[in-house]
Amino acid sequence: MKFSEIGRDEWDALKPYLDTVLLPLSGLTGGEQPWEAVEALEKVRDALDPLESAFKGRVVTYPALHYAEDDNALAQLADEICKRLYEAGFAHCIIVAGDERLTGLPFHQASAVIGPDCEEDLKRPGAYAERARRTVENLWRT
Repeated sequence: MKFSEIGRDEWDALKPYLDTVLLPLSGLTGGEQPWEAVEALEKVRDALDPLESAFKGRVVTYPALHYAEDDNALAQLADEICKRLYEAGFAHCIIVAGDERLTGLPFHQASAVIGPDCEEDLKRPGAYAERARRTVENLWRT
């Protein structure tokens, strides 16, 4: 579910079921050409799609974090947002990165970091979706 689909009057009833938040990251710095920004946003969309469809009613997708000065600043900002989302009542905060370079950043507050691994995901259709679903399901089992 996207954050924009949840009305004020609905949140109290949905809150017990929506214990996991997806925080999308595109990793933009503002120095990209328009076509590069489009590609980055499409990658985030593609990374989110299998999770949103598989876990609708159990996860809520928050607005994407797009801009930071560099990758370290992005990691720090994402960690702070994860911390605040936990304080808001979410049990799990999963970072969904659109670019594989972002999945290796030091995210200390995230419950998990999910994103494409281009080499691995190109070998077998559906590999990323399967790996992403398995990551979330394993997180819920612990």
